[in-house]
Amino acid sequence: MSNKNTGSINTGILTDPSVVRPRNLTQYKAFRGITDFTQIGQFDQFETGYSFLSVLGIPRYLQKIGEKSDPVKNMVDSFVHMLEFEFRGLSGLPDIQGATGTITDGINEVQYINKVTMDTSISVSMPYYEKQGSLIEKFTEYYLTGIKDKNSQAKTYHGLIKSGLLEPSLENEVFTLMYMVTDNTYTRLEKAVLLCNAQLVSAEQSMYDSTHGDIGNREVNISFNCFPITGVLVNKAAKSLLENITGSTYKVDERTPAGESGISTKKGAASGVTFDTAEYNYSIIDKNSENIGKSGDNLLNYGKLPEGFKQGNNGKW
Repeated sequence: MSNKNTGSINTGILTDPSVVRPRNLTQYKAFRGITDFTQIGQFDQFETGYSFLSVLGIPRYLQKIGEKSDPVKNMVDSFVHMLEFEFRGLSGLPDIQGATGTITDGINEVQYINKVTMDTSISVSMPYYEKQGSLIEKFTEYYLTGIKDKNSQAKTYHGLIKSGLLEPSLENEVFTLMYMVTDNTYTRLEKAVLLCNAQLVSAEQSMYDSTHGDIGNREVNISFNCFPITGVLVNKAAKSLLENITGSTYKVDERTPAGESGISTKKGAASGVTFDTAEYNYSIIDKNSENIGKSGDNLLNYGKLPEGFKQGNNGKW
């Protein structure tokens, strides 16, 4: 397909090299008449359930307190780590809506789109399991009561303002998050949303409600009020973050030729993850793992089995 010179025409939403582009389906018959199921490529569907969250910024006042208090630093680091590495999904993104106006002669009327909007004051929610020691509840309570004391309504930053260490400002109280949706390879970006001015909105005290004998784990929803931003520059930044997570790069300039994956491994990714379990080193067989023990002995490298394993009469372990 030849690339036409579009001059100053903005085709970024269609030509953005950071995201997967819609495939040209005009060569397929699809469902008209007799469906040609031999052309299976026309049925490559969008699959949900593949996403990541990256924390790009945390409230400055919590960061400043963490510099002076190890317990606060550990709590903040643990909360951010949990947000990223135990992320299971997000809900609450806004739709782009076409609002309509009306043209009428008093008897008949026709509607037309006269405004296109997207809600920019949103609340997103993410499910997490509460930890022993109530990490989520303690963090959100500490965060909220530092912004405003729940009784006096004074902004204190838990002593930073009184001590003259930080001036009160909204910019010191917000998170910045990047939400990324990928295809089913985890390496190709479908959509990215930058969540700016994000603020936690509740510390769930009701999690402590209980009934004697009713035993179970506690799932809580972490909710942020935030300002969503989308676009080519957001996608570019998200693609860089995704490459850092997966350790892979991909090319989407044209439809990938048959027999070529389009994916190349990037060596030395800062926080790369493994999706192929055949290549994953579980801690019990990884000699470098901190969970193995003081000697570093492990199954693969030293031929030793965990304590308690014995050889049976049939010669198997």
